[in-house]
Order: sequence, then C-alpha cells, then structure tokens
Amino acid sequence: MKKLLFLFIFSLSYLAYGQSLTIEEDYKLAQRYRELAIEAHENGDYEQSIEFAKKSQEHSQRFISKYKVYGYLLNSQIDAERKLSLFKGIGGNTNQKTSNLYKLAVDDIESAQSIFSIASNDNDYSNTIIKYEDSALKSQLGYNLLSIDSRREYLIKESVLTNGDDNDTEILDLQNGAYIYLGYEDWINASSTAAFAVSRLDKLEAPLAYAKAQESLNKAKEKGYNNSKADIYNEASKSLSNASYSLKAEDYSNSLMHSKNVIALVNTMGTTDSKGMKTAETKTTKETIFTGEFPQYYTVVERTKNTDSLWLIASYDFIYGDGRLWRKIYEANKDKIKDPNIIIKGQILTIPSLKGETRKGTYDSKNSYESINK
Repeated sequence: MKKLLFLFIFSLSYLAYGQSLTIEEDYKLAQRYRELAIEAHENGDYEQSIEFAKKSQEHSQRFISKYKVYGYLLNSQIDAERKLSLFKGIGGNTNQKTSNLYKLAVDDIESAQSIFSIASNDNDYSNTIIKYEDSALKSQLGYNLLSIDSRREYLIKESVLTNGDDNDTEILDLQNGAYIYLGYEDWINASSTAAFAVSRLDKLEAPLAYAKAQESLNKAKEKGYNNSKADIYNEASKSLSNASYSLKAEDYSNSLMHSKNVIALVNTMGTTDSKGMKTAETKTTKETIFTGEFPQYYTVVERTKNTDSLWLIASYDFIYGDGRLWRKIYEANKDKIKDPNIIIKGQILTIPSLKGETRKGTYDSKNSYESINK
C-alpha cells in the first residue's frame, strides 16, 4: 500500500511537470512531504513515513481537484495497465487467438505515453486518455474471450451445461461472433458480444454457486464454527444473504461474487484459528535458511480442499498472517482480479509490504520464511 501511495505521488508530480503550470503552494507542499516520507521510510521510521505520505496525498488531492484533467488521465492510465495485466495473467499474450489483441493493447498504452510526453494543451491530454481507454477496452475484451473457455468447461463438469445444448450453443455462438468482430477490428461489437456471453455464464453459474455456498456454510455450522470462529462465520453468513438477494433480483454477477466469497471464507475456517490466523503446518521438504526477505509475489494454487482464496493467502504466515487483510492484496492486484472472489490457478499476485518488511522474489515452498508477526 505504501508503494502504491508513493507511485501515486510520483505520477502526480510527473503529470504536473507535463504542462507548464505555475507551481503553487499545494504542489510544493505535496512534493516536500513526499520527500520527507521517502526519507523516513529509508530510515526505517515507517509510522512517520505514513504520516508524511498522508500529508503529501492530502495536498496532492487539492492540487488534482484544481486540474481535474490530470486526475482523469491518471485514472485512465491505471485502469488500462490493470486490465492489461489481467489479460496477460490468463495467457492473453501467448494465446494464438489473442496475442495480436494483446500487442495492440500494449501499443495503445505506448501511444498514450508518447502523446503525453509532448502534450501542450487539453486536446493532447484528451487524446492520451482516449488511447488509454482504447487499451483498456481491448484488454477487457481479451480477458472475457479467454475466460469463457475455462468457465464453460467448469459448468460442463458440474453438469449445469451440456456440450451442444441450447445454452452451450448460444455461448459458443456469441464467443465465435466476438472473434469475428475481433477479426474486423470492430472492438465495440466484439466487446459487447463477449460481455453478453459472460453474462450468460453468470446466469448459469450463480444458482450453482449459491447452492454450494449454502452447503458449505451448513457444514461449517455443523462443525461448530459459528461459535468457535464467529467473526468469519458471520461474515460468510452476510455474504450468503447478499448472494440470495442478488440471485432473486437476477443480478447474477453480484450473486456469484457473494457466493464465492462464502466458500472462500468457509475454506479458511478449517485452516485458521478463531482470529483468522493460519494454523501451523507440518513441513516435509528441505528448506533454505530464512534470508530476512518475504515473497513479493505469490502464485495462486488450486487444491481439491482448502484451495487458495484471497482470505487464505492473506492468512499465510509469510504473507500477513491474518485473513482479514485480504483486501490489501485485492487492492494491489485489481489489474489481475476482476472479482475478489474469483482468483485463477497460476495467477501471480503482488504482495505489498504490510509494515515495511522487505519483499522480493516469488514464493517458493522449498524456501524458509518466518512469520511476519514474529
């Protein structure tokens, strides 16, 4: 989170220099507090660093409010880069059907950066934003097209969808139609067609996910988790209610999200203590000596039981040791995670520093890591 905050401030500074504006007091203060925050962080005074960073952000926001175009531009850049990363996360850059689309999305971002580097008026900034939005559209399209395949296979496996039935035919026709539009570089129609196919999948999967969520929560109650792990159980119960409400309202996407959250929360109950802290596991592999560094990246693992969820990942001792901090991982990986309750096997998640600890490399089960709360 601290790194994201610093990046935000650095980006703001760059945006300000992009146009010959009069440097005023808020900008000067934002810059000064930023420098103090970095200095404090480097000296290990993390609490003071956070306070300075907050002050810098406060003055930065005042500055942005006066020049809203910069705020829009920054948001469009972040959105484009997040969606590109999500697209890449499911193999969009190597898949034969989408690799060219991925390249075009990258080209749009590079074009936006090029326009911005010589921007001198509002029209240039508008064109920069348009290019970022073009990239975001292509990345979202690519992600949807590829996710259709994996979701369709899952629903067939669960006997919700039958290969060649009316629903399956409709979904495949929509996907093929989107690919045809893609071939003509008709991004708008390709995107809307792919999005409709995704909505059809949501409609089919939502009741299944809700039934699984109900069953999962009932089993948790049978094991007494409603008493021994009341906080997690109550949160799961609220999500189940939201899933039910959304399902009745035919808001299938939100219902699906809440149902998967129930399952993710229940999964953590068997591997965490009453406070959501991950319980110790027996290690059988030879481990290396702890180097003092925690993993900066974590690759999502799919298991038959206790499969990875953001809550479970956050609960790992070498991550945060507390499942309730899952949102911190989600916020840092919105480029890869469309829905916080849906993470995909093989996705590489960035783990931001929690309290100034050094994070480098990707998690390796063969390496030894201490508990972050030690």
